[in-house]
Amino acid sequence: MNVGRDYTDLLRRVPGVNAYSFGQGDIGSPIKMRGFVGTGSHGGDVAVYIDGVPQNFPSANQGGPGMSDLSWLTAAMIERIEVIKGPFSALYGDQNRAGAVNIVTRRGGESSVGISVSSFSTVRATGVYSGQHGPFESFVVVEGYKTDGYRDNSGGNRGNVLAKVSTVAGDAVWSLRGTWYHGDWEAPGYLSFTGLLAGTLKPRDRDLNGPPQFGDATRYGVVLTRTPLSGEAGLHATVFVEHYEKRRAQSVGGNVNARNVQNDDRQVYGGRALHHFEFGNRASLALGAEVRADKGEGFNQRWDTVAGPGLNYNNNWGLDLLTYGIYAQGQLRLLDSLKAVGGVRADAFDYAIDNRKRPAASVSYNKSVVTPRAGLVWSPIRRLDIYANVGQGFRSPGERELSPPGAVGPLGAPGGTAFPDLAPPKLKSRDLGFKLQINPRWQLAGAVYRSINRAEIRETVPGSGNFASIGDTSRDGWELDGRVKATDTLAFTSSVGVVKGRINTPTVPGQTLIPGLPRTTARLGAEWSVTAMTLPVQINVDAFRISGAPYYVGSSPAPLFTRVYSRYDLRLSVDQGRWRYSAFATFQPKEFASEQAGATLDPRPKTDLGLALNYKF
Repeated sequence: MNVGRDYTDLLRRVPGVNAYSFGQGDIGSPIKMRGFVGTGSHGGDVAVYIDGVPQNFPSANQGGPGMSDLSWLTAAMIERIEVIKGPFSALYGDQNRAGAVNIVTRRGGESSVGISVSSFSTVRATGVYSGQHGPFESFVVVEGYKTDGYRDNSGGNRGNVLAKVSTVAGDAVWSLRGTWYHGDWEAPGYLSFTGLLAGTLKPRDRDLNGPPQFGDATRYGVVLTRTPLSGEAGLHATVFVEHYEKRRAQSVGGNVNARNVQNDDRQVYGGRALHHFEFGNRASLALGAEVRADKGEGFNQRWDTVAGPGLNYNNNWGLDLLTYGIYAQGQLRLLDSLKAVGGVRADAFDYAIDNRKRPAASVSYNKSVVTPRAGLVWSPIRRLDIYANVGQGFRSPGERELSPPGAVGPLGAPGGTAFPDLAPPKLKSRDLGFKLQINPRWQLAGAVYRSINRAEIRETVPGSGNFASIGDTSRDGWELDGRVKATDTLAFTSSVGVVKGRINTPTVPGQTLIPGLPRTTARLGAEWSVTAMTLPVQINVDAFRISGAPYYVGSSPAPLFTRVYSRYDLRLSVDQGRWRYSAFATFQPKEFASEQAGATLDPRPKTDLGLALNYKF
């Protein structure tokens, strides 16, 4: 597959899922699923776990509640990705409203070195080492990434390291992994859609309403895991500790000298244990618990000049956040053709938030939430499964909701109100679907769903850091996914998803469409393996289309729509012994179209070409 700045391109072939980079540096990536658009939440709405470690930050100064920043993760580190649509698995907690993504890193494989070069002076170099040392298996990935970027002031550099040591002890595999990441980048900001249409702005321009934007980040940590040697039955456990710091500068609209500089400096640690019991082929039960502590600070400081910080802040919090929960999930085969599934979670939040900007709004927050799930799977004939689910998801309130910062000003400002009684927002969802294996080569799957979200909170303008309730929302949608293996060497995939999102209690009268939510998403793919001059060749083609997304200007009830977005990915790989040669291309031909779009957008290049070389040893 073609992988750009981060891992999100790996999800492009998953029906009903759209994940992408904002194009503003390593700031977290949205994952769109089940009608949640992700815009402004930088990965919120979807619970993300890696080796049992939750990746969402419940109170992120940058990107809003639930932001998940996976800039440290590269494709070479990943063994598999599991996608669960909808809040129907009790194994995943905070932010599990649209669904969950569970990622497992590799502990071995072939050693290799590789390099790729592509448009805009983009270079990626990767080294992988895997070896056996007595009872220990080692696995190391090192990656460097550099780009000048498509737009003015959009370059960046990044380095990633993962080192893992694993060993088998009895009936378990123990793994200790360490990761290190550092990145720094320029950010071009967002451009006015109307300005682009009028020709007063060009797609490669940066936002000239402020000084050049930038960012940098460092993250490192250690994770210890225990997994069963074979199968799922047994104890799964994770203990983790990591350090995370990030700085991101954004312009202040209309002020060509001022910046808002967001900062996060956090220590995160915790653990998770899950025991999976199996009772023959009739039933299974998983019981688990998890805890996560998040301590540090987050602040957004006004730089009144390009040179450095001033005395005023948009916000400044000291954060001491503790979340913990217990959960159970099981399945019972009632008949040979009928299986019941179900689960429940109980999660609690113990937060101490020190509002340094408005001390009167400091808060101690202690609340809990219980979310059940249930479902049935019926297999009336061989190769056909029909399922139905109902469940609840939730997210914890963010720091700006519990302890609002107020208008820009100095530390210690008077006034301010805390909201210690704010309940964690819940979502209720249900779906009905099927999976049909027509024959060994033909597969068809589909689902319809409905979700109701209470008092949904969204970022008012992408990248602004300002959040407000848009009212109660509903999402009604359907998805269809078909896969055909035409021959042993040729396969096709296709999918289409349609969702209608509504704001049932709009804060602005008449603005009933969910901004940024496209109605239709469609994709087609083909994979062809051939032999040319005795060398194996693989060709991949993927096409992706998103209908225009609605947005509003001011208080007008009449929605405007972005342009249709389309993307085409091609990749050709040739293997010769231990060498692999690849050529790849990405085309995004629609002018002024972007996956992240509204009144402002981040234009993307129409053409991106590249070559890659990989050697395995």
